[in-house]
Amino acid sequence: MKKILFSLLAVSVLVAFQGCEEPNELIFTAAPDPDGIVFTNTLADVYLLSQSTADNVAERFVWQEVDLGVETNVTYDLYGATSEDFSDSVLVGSTTSNNLPVLVNQLLDFARDLGLDNDPNTTDANGNPNNTGVVYFRLKAYPGAGTGNAMIMFSPLQALDIQWLEETVAGACDPIFVVGAAAVDAGWAWTSPIVFECENNVFRAKIKLTNETFRFFRTEGDWASGLNYPYYEGEGYTIDGDFENANDGDSNFRFTGAPGIYVLTVDDNNKTITLEPSGSLWLVGAATPGGWAWAAPTEAVETGVDVWEATLVLSNEAFRFFTVRDDWASGRNYPYYAGEGYTIDASFENANDGDSNFRFIGTPGTYTITVNAVTKEITLQ
Repeated sequence: MKKILFSLLAVSVLVAFQGCEEPNELIFTAAPDPDGIVFTNTLADVYLLSQSTADNVAERFVWQEVDLGVETNVTYDLYGATSEDFSDSVLVGSTTSNNLPVLVNQLLDFARDLGLDNDPNTTDANGNPNNTGVVYFRLKAYPGAGTGNAMIMFSPLQALDIQWLEETVAGACDPIFVVGAAAVDAGWAWTSPIVFECENNVFRAKIKLTNETFRFFRTEGDWASGLNYPYYEGEGYTIDGDFENANDGDSNFRFTGAPGIYVLTVDDNNKTITLEPSGSLWLVGAATPGGWAWAAPTEAVETGVDVWEATLVLSNEAFRFFTVRDDWASGRNYPYYAGEGYTIDASFENANDGDSNFRFIGTPGTYTITVNAVTKEITLQ
């Protein structure tokens, strides 16, 4: 009994002493959760990646909340790396909850860091398809905002097998070619013919046309393989009204429409030859004069085949490219161009906002922006 009374007296004195120093506070020291921190979600055998699903959630990491013995929120940082020693780790996301999603486009970034691609013609050093790899994840937990915290916990590493789906060409067939003065970038020579790629017997190419003549050819470099206006007419093709029989020595096609860049399609299934004007790109966003509205977007005009240019005033905000005016679904953001292998001017960065827009970080002012799909560059002057 004496021991119990003595212990109670000691505790009372200690509390009274602390009350004199800090009358309204109790001091807690963080302590590790003895149960540790582990992921509880069930992982897939392999995560299939593609650019078309880039905005989808690939995996949602879930864990049991840890008790660090403090009356404050616990912050969780999810890190990813391409090396098992985690020497190249990057922060994927932070939360005070017990779960975080990882998007397909984030895994695609890791895939690129691993040197993977979706080209069926490339292989690794052993001759195997160059589209599979492993990405590692780890969770870091600490009390509060992390400043000055000695109490930090880490989860074990979690490996994810990823596979970048290789592109396949369905119904591929041999191309045809165009040569002639009407095809501005070709002329009457075989040094730079216009190549019409074929899929399921539909031939298509972008072509810069002027009011001159041209002819189709089955075989590159072979003048005897020509397919002129009467050939298609005799096969029962419906031919676009901007073409006519030139009635010259070779009965070539003559282009009579407005000079410009077009998508020219020869459809052997439906027996049609059609022309569609090639489209502009549209810049919309707070970085542009028109802001986030379609009332006055900035138009990037196609000055050459697959080369678009626009001159505009840029401010330090975000924007996105669009292939169709007034169509939000036609947007092309920073990861889209990065994923297509473009070299992007250093004055732009991934905004890492909800839409992964472009963010302009250069000196505000008037610039000419060029999107060159031929050389795969986005430049600023």
